[in-house]
Amino acid sequence: MQVEITKKDQIKDLYSQLKEKTKFIELVAKKVNRSPKSLRNHWFSEFWSIPEEYQQTVIDELNKTLLNQ
Repeated sequence: MQVEITKKDQIKDLYSQLKEKTKFIELVAKKVNRSPKSLRNHWFSEFWSIPEEYQQTVIDELNKTLLNQ
């Protein structure tokens, strides 16, 4: 049986690998026109409530950031 990895699970995994999480949150906040504080408290906290419409953007930015760290 194959388990499908959700986008949120992929985000959690990639995010855990970041060295500079604050810089990443600031980068994504600018890209999606939201405040960094809002993203930290809602998107990247224990509930991972990242709106579906932004999940692929976050994954793309995580991959870019991880390649350059």
